[in-house]
Amino acid sequence: MKRHRILTLATGLLLVLAACGGDGSDGDAASDERPPEEVLAAAGTATEESGTARIASDQVTSAQSQEFTTTVEGIVDLESGDSESTLELVLPGQEPQSAELITDGATGYIEASAFPGAPTDSRWISIDFESVGAQMGINVEAFRQNGAGQLAYLSEVAEVEEVGTETIRDVETTHYRFTADIAALAESGPEELRSSYEQLVEITGAEEVPTEVWIDGDDRVRRIVTEVEIEQQGQQFTQQSTVEYYEFGVELDVQPPPEEDTVDITELGGGGQAP
Repeated sequence: MKRHRILTLATGLLLVLAACGGDGSDGDAASDERPPEEVLAAAGTATEESGTARIASDQVTSAQSQEFTTTVEGIVDLESGDSESTLELVLPGQEPQSAELITDGATGYIEASAFPGAPTDSRWISIDFESVGAQMGINVEAFRQNGAGQLAYLSEVAEVEEVGTETIRDVETTHYRFTADIAALAESGPEELRSSYEQLVEITGAEEVPTEVWIDGDDRVRRIVTEVEIEQQGQQFTQQSTVEYYEFGVELDVQPPPEEDTVDITELGGGGQAP
């Protein structure tokens, strides 16, 4: 296992869990005369105010005819980003690896069993997301504090199309489509996030991100799909992410692992074999 693979995974998971960020009504979509941009602007806040939700996400990275898949299912606090979930990693030519995943504040904990050959006897590997973000020039805390506003920021620099109504997990939703202009956000987004947006463009080589969002009748996000073409170190690959939220208001009591069962990612060297 190489340490940068865990760091890359950790950053991707944080972005998934903080993509937006109750009551038990079905929230079926109703006739809405508001402009699509206004609906999206309201959706981030309404989703966050629901408190908690079950989350199901799939992230597929494709490069040179091979796929690397990360699947997460669990419960997330939509305001703080705290979560408890099950993670499954699928690498080309290898058996799937499953592990528990916990996020508590700015710290993530992944069971070491997800990374065969990891140079540790500890059950858990911890990652400080703020530290990882700082290494990449990204202000993770600012993103966390502005979670509810992300859809509003994106809709301000995009032409939003209303596609129609669709049913997601037995709930009627309205489907919207737009292209997120990350380069524009680096110039006109919230001041505390501009340098982070600029760095995202620098890291990924992607200035625009095609995005689709499904929103229910209570303005809550039910599904987000993004697909981005990324170029790093001369290599090109595609990353598609699908995140669904459902069963809002479920109970969540996050308990981080015991310190004696945990090793920090910074304490692991670069040796061992990559999974």
